[in-house]
Amino acid sequence: MLSINRISNFFSKRQYLVLFLITVSLFIYLQFDSTFADPDSFYHAKLAEILAEKGAITEFPWLTATNLKYNFVDHHFLYHLILIPFVKLFSPLFGLKIATVTFASLLILTFFWFLRQLKVKGAFWYALFLLTVNPFIFRVNLAKAQALVLIFLFLIIYLLFTRRYLFLILVSCLYVWLYGGWPLLLVLAVIYGLVSSLFVYWKRGGFLLRLKKKKIYGQNLLLVVSILLGIAAGVFFSPYFPWNLDFYWQQSFKIAVLNYQYSIGVGGEWYPYQFSHLLLAAAPLWLLYFLAVFIFTTDFKKQSMNSWFFLILSFLFFMLTLKSRRYIEYFVPLAVCFSALSLADFFVLIKKNLPKIMPVRLVFLTPLLIFLVLAPVFYHDLTSIKHSFQNGFAFNTFAEPMQWLKENSEAGDIVFHSDWDEFPILFFHNSFDYYLVGLDPTFMYFYNPGLYQQWSEITTGQFNANLYEIIKRVFGAKYVFVNIQDNEAFDQNLASNFHFQEVFKNQEAKIYKLD
Repeated sequence: MLSINRISNFFSKRQYLVLFLITVSLFIYLQFDSTFADPDSFYHAKLAEILAEKGAITEFPWLTATNLKYNFVDHHFLYHLILIPFVKLFSPLFGLKIATVTFASLLILTFFWFLRQLKVKGAFWYALFLLTVNPFIFRVNLAKAQALVLIFLFLIIYLLFTRRYLFLILVSCLYVWLYGGWPLLLVLAVIYGLVSSLFVYWKRGGFLLRLKKKKIYGQNLLLVVSILLGIAAGVFFSPYFPWNLDFYWQQSFKIAVLNYQYSIGVGGEWYPYQFSHLLLAAAPLWLLYFLAVFIFTTDFKKQSMNSWFFLILSFLFFMLTLKSRRYIEYFVPLAVCFSALSLADFFVLIKKNLPKIMPVRLVFLTPLLIFLVLAPVFYHDLTSIKHSFQNGFAFNTFAEPMQWLKENSEAGDIVFHSDWDEFPILFFHNSFDYYLVGLDPTFMYFYNPGLYQQWSEITTGQFNANLYEIIKRVFGAKYVFVNIQDNEAFDQNLASNFHFQEVFKNQEAKIYKLD
């Protein structure tokens, strides 16, 4: 019994350190290979370099067939700013790896800190539980802004709960610079205001309670105003103002809400999860979440205001995840927060009665035993994530053909390329030349739907008439880059046309020059 108390005291005093060591070790293991699971990683590394050398740029000539060419907005400006020390102290791609491990680990610590602020018992185990949810761990380990976005999100929720108005203005402003999805902040503030107002409204009391209600209604309105002021400051004081107004309309509403997935081929993260796949991908989470929902419905009158708030938020992001899988990184931690709050009394009751049916030592070790039971699922999920990262895009992907272009082309030559998601890699290895479309094909579709259709039909091999005239005159290209592993039909159309001279070839790509 004495040894158990010693172990308990050790962990209680060093939980942050223990959690950090576990998290960093796990994420280093996932990130150990010289690969990225997402090609956008190369873009983030390159843009951090450009930001360090040139400052904020408002034109992006590297995407000649999009509406970003003359009106560019870096909607991850703060993320790229924070990346600068990492890409300067180390090689850019390796520095990006270190940054990703750092931010993802800090996210888990932030989640643990947040639960402790809410007085959640077993906060350490809930934070550790996040590491067992496959799609969440995959998403926050992508070399993107996701981890930082979630850190800011939980900080803002904490500021809402504690009603820190000035800090809300400041952090909301920074959030706008960090992430184009800042309308989410208004959703948070409105939901919290409605939940807390309704929670107080149903309470009965005399004159003093009526005064308290009026005070809370005013405070909730002030929370929304604080968020609005922060957003307005973030938009107005951005180096991209006023071009960012139109960009945010496109990015935050047209792309994120309307989503053109049925008109054009957008990125995989914008397509929906099938519910059955979502259940299998995050099985441990669903066991916890369904239990929490069941306990909540059977005892909803005793549930706290925070439980109601996180129930609504988690359900909202569950619906969004069914629409676009990229929202899974929000749903998972919000669902765990709801579960932790909703199950608080339930687990107290369990803990109180467990000693009656099992030894005290086993009661203490129950969380560990649960993790051991789930270990096979966790191991399977972990190896699948590791496999995804290992088989991603190597650091030197397309490096050889891009080096050839840098040495043999003139500055600013336009390269017609075979897919939009190749752009980040081409851009990283060769910013000497210009390209057509990247980041999201919707920006090309907004620029000229007919042009997008032509490009799409040409690169998929569906159209081969007047290729020379269209590629040279319409797109203004001097070279054509083809990923020969994924674009065989397009490559055959070029090879059979005498206007296109093959000037470079290796195992992954070809480059054609227009005569």
